[in-house]
Amino acid sequence: MAYSWEHLTSVEKAAVREAIAGDGPVPPPRVIEISWQDKCNIDCFFCSTSEIRSGNFELSPARLEALFDEMRTMGVRGVRLMGGGEPLFRKDARQLIGMLGKRGIRITDVTTNGVLLTEPVVRALFAAGCDQICVSLNAGEAGSYAAMMQTSAKNFDRVVANVRRASEIKRETGADCLIKVQFLLYRDNFRDLPEMHRLFLRTGADRFWLNGLYPVRPMPTMSEEEIGEMLRLYEGILAQDYFQKLEGFSFWESSIAARIQASARAVFARAPLSVRARWKARRLLDRKARRARQATAYHEFCLVGWYSMTISANGDAVTCCILQDHRTAVLGNVHRSGLSEIWNGSAYARFRAELTEIMARRGEVDGFDDACHVESLCARKDACPNRSYYWEDDLGFRRRFHSVVEKMPAPVGEPFINLPGDASRRLPVLRPATPVR
Repeated sequence: MAYSWEHLTSVEKAAVREAIAGDGPVPPPRVIEISWQDKCNIDCFFCSTSEIRSGNFELSPARLEALFDEMRTMGVRGVRLMGGGEPLFRKDARQLIGMLGKRGIRITDVTTNGVLLTEPVVRALFAAGCDQICVSLNAGEAGSYAAMMQTSAKNFDRVVANVRRASEIKRETGADCLIKVQFLLYRDNFRDLPEMHRLFLRTGADRFWLNGLYPVRPMPTMSEEEIGEMLRLYEGILAQDYFQKLEGFSFWESSIAARIQASARAVFARAPLSVRARWKARRLLDRKARRARQATAYHEFCLVGWYSMTISANGDAVTCCILQDHRTAVLGNVHRSGLSEIWNGSAYARFRAELTEIMARRGEVDGFDDACHVESLCARKDACPNRSYYWEDDLGFRRRFHSVVEKMPAPVGEPFINLPGDASRRLPVLRPATPVR
């Protein structure tokens, strides 16, 4: 389940396409990603949102309850608990999860460091209806964990125990929730790949995936020799797993997607005959794999402005989770306006117009000086890890969306200068709301 996309009807998906094409009104947001506070109980050196945690912001229980009521009225399908802080790092987290459940709003996924993924919280998530629990374990052993997360090595054992307990509760209750573990790779820890795999197996979780650290700040980069060594270690894991539990491997520091795919092909070429036969049949019969192959011919652009909202702990409604710490990302504030007013307001309209122009130019945008909200990574196909995450496997939607983009006339002149609003400068940035203490 990704961003609740699979919960949408064909009519609701069509409404997204029609709004992009200008043939219909903007549908309501179907998913809202919310950071209900910006505090965190650990201090990862690579955190992309540490700069926006300095205000000690927190949305009050009363404001959150009102927001949940408005979400239900608007037709929001799911809430993502993630963002600027650790979502479970507030004393009333279990009660807030229950509030969502009572309103029939599913928790699409909760991304957590797992330190506070206690049994009562796990049971509350299962009772409310949670599609995924994603635990950022990140490292394969306590020393590396402590260095990456800048916390006590004891928390490593605590997180592993919490994931194991959550897996046991899932089996006990029969909860329909995917429990996933993420490991982050960079120059200082990639040699721990085999231990990461062994650790995942000990947790009893359902799936794991490998990600390179997203380069949001200066950090040590890997040499060509180190990348080659990492890929060989990856092949060793894949030769044991054959994508039974491993969801995938993404690396953002440099463009090595083709090499990752080549490593996978090499592993399966050496696999036992029974495995190769099973893999070949899976690729022939698995609709997801077939869709993925066919989808490469279709346009892939960001639809976040027509599908989801992101709300920061200070109440700011921002363009997306990737750009949330950029000053130009702010589109409104829930302490001053309702969700519907923000979603249908002028700032969101300008944001959607800029996304539409990127589509009309087929992503070939050579300047962003006159953009108010989008940035260069919004146009580059492989720059944003969340660009089409939620709908990339929906071949029918992608085919029809491709046709919408193909019919868009290419704009004349410099990028973004003909859009509504003052094209000579970026739109005013709203001041953050006063933090709730």
